[in-house]
Amino acid sequence: MRWKAWILAALTLAAAGGAMGQDWRGGRARVEGTVKNAKGEPIAGCKVMLRWGRSSHGGPDLTTDAQGRFAIFGLAGGPWDVDFEAAGYVTKKINVALQESGRNPSVDVQLEAAQAPAAPPPAVTPQTLVGGKKVSKETADAIEAGNAAMAARNWAGARENYEKAVAELPDNVPLLERVAATYLAEGKADDALTWAQRAADKDPNEYGAWRMVAQIQLQKGNLEAGQAALDKVPPDKISDPQPYLNVGILLLNKKKPAEAVAAFDKALAVKPDLPDAYYYRGLARMQMKKNAEAKADLQKALELAPDGPDAKDIKDLLKTLS
Repeated sequence: MRWKAWILAALTLAAAGGAMGQDWRGGRARVEGTVKNAKGEPIAGCKVMLRWGRSSHGGPDLTTDAQGRFAIFGLAGGPWDVDFEAAGYVTKKINVALQESGRNPSVDVQLEAAQAPAAPPPAVTPQTLVGGKKVSKETADAIEAGNAAMAARNWAGARENYEKAVAELPDNVPLLERVAATYLAEGKADDALTWAQRAADKDPNEYGAWRMVAQIQLQKGNLEAGQAALDKVPPDKISDPQPYLNVGILLLNKKKPAEAVAAFDKALAVKPDLPDAYYYRGLARMQMKKNAEAKADLQKALELAPDGPDAKDIKDLLKTLS
């Protein structure tokens, strides 16, 4: 039945063509064929465009059926250009010579799949490492903002940003120390101690955290806790004599002059020209009745700071030792 329909269509075309004088129609040539892909699967809906090489009037356009087949009858013989177009496939162009006498060979073509345009490379999201850990842009920005606020001595602003970053980096010791430092700068010793101790607990080998714990504990008058924290830090990692000075003063107040002298010695090992260390060591040696050594320390303190806040007291003490 399908062939009959094609024949009727062709005859209708031939009759119309004769009336219009279009010479590619009305012949007796027949062409049929199939269109398939590289897997041998039929391509339905492929557009088959036939153009007669001797005519300026073109030719018919066909569409393949569900089995990828096409056919038409009633074409003029001679050279024909045939184009095959299907979505997702490379257009194919061929030339065939049709004869009006006899059956023409089947035109079976294979279309190659069109290459999909290359996908753009995925967007690369900048990554920031903090302490060897990848962090979000928000956290990286918060740390930068915290550092800027810290430099501007905006302690509350710095702390707010650092605490945002801590939410993603709860184990980052330097970050915990910075939060502690903001509290310390505001004189909030208890809060500072909480954060400094948290940092020290996260990494017992983080000497900066232990130095801060020691500093705060000693400033609060907690001699044993301060000494215990200070003992966690190797001497070569201590560049500030103040913790040793604080230990010595607390020992001096507890009437432990010998231990106080040892602490002041450590302070002077860090900073040999520290007037306070000589002054307090002189007081400790006076408690030990070592007047000659005490006098030498007091004279050195006066020499280093002749107009210092303790200068008058030192002069009075020296008179008692004369």
